[in-house]
Amino acid sequence: MSDLTPIIVDASAREEALDISRSICVTAPAGSGKTELLTQRILKLLAVVDQPEQILAITFTRKAAAEMRERLLGALQLGLQAEEPSVPHKRLTWQLARAVLNKNDSEQWHLLDNTGRLRL
Repeated sequence: MSDLTPIIVDASAREEALDISRSICVTAPAGSGKTELLTQRILKLLAVVDQPEQILAITFTRKAAAEMRERLLGALQLGLQAEEPSVPHKRLTWQLARAVLNKNDSEQWHLLDNTGRLRL
């Protein structure tokens, strides 16, 4: 099995989880990419809301919330890079982050300077 096999096997479930028109519950083992998937979902939501405070992400622990915040900010930093990543899941994160950064600029949210607007 290659490193890409798990992503290919659950690609349809991942695509469903990124459908922001409905609520989701993600259950998967450690190391399966849940945090990146949830980061991508939050990025998709950020690209369409009027204000970032409209999104609320709840985790079971403060440690998990801190990791989600770190990942989300990391994704936004990735979106600042001019070159699109070659790895498919990173490319999707980059594309979603670019959309959020465009919205951030047009709405003058200043998310990277004011991370408290991200309710995690």
